[in-house]
Order: sequence, then structure tokens, then C-alpha cells
Amino acid sequence: MPFTPQQYRAFAQQMFIAIKGLGTDEQALLNVYNQCTTEDIVQIARMFTGCYGFEMDAWVKGDVSGNFGKIMVGCSKPRYSYWATQIHKAVAGLGTDNMALIELVILADEQDIKAIRNEYFRLFKADVQEDIKDDISKNADWARLVKAWWSSFRYERNNVQNDAMTLYKAAKGAGTDEQVFIEMLCTTTVSEYKQICESFKLQFKKDLRDTIISEFSGKSEYCYLLAHDFLIDPAKAVSFAMYKAIKGLGTRDRTLVNCTVLFRDRYRDKVPAYYVAYGNLASDFKGDTSGWYEKTLLQLWRVQ
Repeated sequence: MPFTPQQYRAFAQQMFIAIKGLGTDEQALLNVYNQCTTEDIVQIARMFTGCYGFEMDAWVKGDVSGNFGKIMVGCSKPRYSYWATQIHKAVAGLGTDNMALIELVILADEQDIKAIRNEYFRLFKADVQEDIKDDISKNADWARLVKAWWSSFRYERNNVQNDAMTLYKAAKGAGTDEQVFIEMLCTTTVSEYKQICESFKLQFKKDLRDTIISEFSGKSEYCYLLAHDFLIDPAKAVSFAMYKAIKGLGTRDRTLVNCTVLFRDRYRDKVPAYYVAYGNLASDFKGDTSGWYEKTLLQLWRVQ
């Protein structure tokens, strides 16, 4: 339920006081963000400018730093403006950040993709799909799935058992038929994909997820697993992305920041529960981060 204009005014005042004083009141900032969705914060930012004549995200950016600052600034921007900007950064820098690009594309549903496309064009006067296509390998398995995911066309295939068999055959023997996996991941509906997974396990006594692990490696394994998990439940995919960010070779802060900015208000109730398959989210935050960055992750994901 949206807040009233008076409540948005009160939040804007809290933000102003937290930043304006001698030294930033980080906890006061967190208290506001912890109560609000991204859409709420956009309204607070509008109220902030209306009351004080300053852009709220510029004020926040000028007062906080590090990964804590990146989350605070990111959360003060409209969701799809942030999302489009992060994709642009992933493809426009010196060398594509392939891991970031995989996550930013695969964690988007069809409505997200439409909104990102529009916002990307508004911000950068370019077609996001073309920028992605031009910047990544034409042959890597993960790149083919990323491009296909952006053009997903889901429909009722009405062939669950045969689709499960087709996936099994694609993984059987020497070499993997990646095209079959791409087609299944990008044309089945969510409900039908879950049925295919159940049929696969019933027929072949093996999880389809485990089959993906055995057939792919490196970035491709990560990309296909992320797509698989997303179709089971987007929160499951976000949980997996955060686990890989924490437990990889060094903490991948970009993933943790992006997942927190984009999804903490969508999947906050589910992600910690899915993360139990890998460990304890609060303990892993505490073990891999510190200071206000740690406190922000713990509070915005509501884990202690």
C-alpha cells in the first residue's frame, strides 16, 4: 500500500536532516530505505526536491561512499533507470563485465526487459539488445543464452514428457546440444518448465539442475543455472547469485550491490530461505563485509 503524501514528506525530511547535519546519520538513512520500496523512494525523492530544491540522489551521493554509498545512491534511483545504467556500464567499459551482464539480463522477466529497453533508449539513445549483441562473444554458450533470453517467446508447448526426453538426449553422450537447452529455457512458460523438471526427474532419476552442472562449466554453467533457477522462482536465482558473489574467489561486491538495489524489496521474504541451501545469509554477510556496508546488507535483507 503506497504511503500518503504526508508520509512521503516526513521521509523526505528525515533524509534531509540525516544528510544536512555535521556528519551523516547513516542509520537514519537506512531506516527510511528499510521501510520503503524502490517505487516509494522515487516518490520521496520527488518530495525532497519539491521541498528543498535539491536532487536527493545527488545529495546522498555527495555524502556517502564505498559500497554502502553505492547501495544508498542506487536505491534512490528509479529501478529501471538503475538497471539500464548498470547494463550500459557492463558493456561500455574497458572490457565487458560478463558476470554482471549475465546477472542483469537473466534476472529480468519479460516485463522487466520491456521496461529496461525503453529506459535504456531514453538514457543512451541506443538499442540495449544491439549493444549487448555487439559487445559479447558470438559463440560462447553463455552469450547465446543471454541473447536468446532477451528475446524470450514463451508459449504453451503442451509436450512436457517429450521435452524432458529431448533435454535428456541433448545431454547424453559426447558433447552437449546447447541449442536444445536454450530453446527450452527461452520458450517454455514458467509453469510448464516446472513440469518438465518434474518429468525429467521422474523419468531419469536425476535433477535437471544437476544435469546442467554436469554439462556446462565456467560462465556458461553459471548462466544456465541462473536461468533454470529463475524459472523455478526468481528469488531462488537471486539467492544463487548472491551465494556465488560471496563464496567465489573474493567477494563480488558488484553483484551484492545490484541484487540489493534491484531485488531486496521484491524478494526479501524468500531469498534468505532459499539461501539456506548454501548456508546462512546473515553469517555470510558478516564474514565477507564490514562497517556500514555489512549493516546495510543485513538490514535491507532483514537478516541478523
